[in-house]
Amino acid sequence: MKKISLLFCAVLSLCLTACMVVNGPLDASGVWTDEQGRTLCLDEDGMLGLPGQTATSGVRWTLDDGLLTLTTLSAPGDAVEETRFTLKTRRLSSLELLDEQGKPVIWKKSRAKVTRLEGTLFYRERMMLPPDIVITARLDIDGNPAASSLVPASGREELTFRLHLLDTDAESGRLSAAVYYGREKLLATPQPMSVRLNEKPAVLLHHAIPEETQESTLTDTYWRLTALGGKPAQFFPDQPEAHLILKDDGQASGSDGCNNFFLSWKAEGQKLAFGAGGSTLRLCPAGEEQAASLMKALSEADAWSIEGRRLELFTKESVSAVFEAVDIAVDK
Repeated sequence: MKKISLLFCAVLSLCLTACMVVNGPLDASGVWTDEQGRTLCLDEDGMLGLPGQTATSGVRWTLDDGLLTLTTLSAPGDAVEETRFTLKTRRLSSLELLDEQGKPVIWKKSRAKVTRLEGTLFYRERMMLPPDIVITARLDIDGNPAASSLVPASGREELTFRLHLLDTDAESGRLSAAVYYGREKLLATPQPMSVRLNEKPAVLLHHAIPEETQESTLTDTYWRLTALGGKPAQFFPDQPEAHLILKDDGQASGSDGCNNFFLSWKAEGQKLAFGAGGSTLRLCPAGEEQAASLMKALSEADAWSIEGRRLELFTKESVSAVFEAVDIAVDK
């Protein structure tokens, strides 16, 4: 009976601790999981990390008089986007907020292990960078995108980057980085460089090849899903990102964000059609609806269009899926 009482007291103590309101000025720093299961890293210095997501990069977060603002960026040259919440209460294990429509939102303290890879960029060319630039960095592990970052910066200061990675046992990866002015790439790593995740690499950049000479092709390109049915694509922790690779021999492969798939395909001019195929049968904790929608979009696609590094698939003259080219070597 005594052991049962002690156990009951311990459980009660944990519950009371979780519910306890933190006294003093409100603070939102920490690693949180939102109601969609996404991980958000609100670093103490104001940088926002979105580990597990590669379509959108966290830029910064601010908390002013209870107004929590998250700033994100999707691509160099795009305008930054701001999402605002009113922070009502911070507890030891949760944040209670209101979104911009006044709807209650709860973020829970995340149990995810987050690794931060920080480094500096430098170049030897005699040139002065514009005052407003965007620094991009991406880390691939075992050939798959693991983390990315796009952050506006000043060309007058030291060029630095920080990547937020979700749980990984990897000790190293391949890093690519670049400096953009608007949509123009000024400097870049000619090839991804090998880096260790427990170090702070210094990355040498060179003059970038103009984007016009890097036109993406329909085949033998790793196409990452960025939008589906007019909505941004979602990326889920510990699950592959949704992507598509088309081969010249009429075979297509990829992932729906959960399972790997293979399909037949054919194109005639701008007309396109996918045929029969199959997939793995993995059970995933999230993303089933998006996976089903992607496979439906592929089965109904009847046309395609490429502009630069952007692939659009059409169904009855309406855009059904949008992909972006990722600089990953594809087996020929």
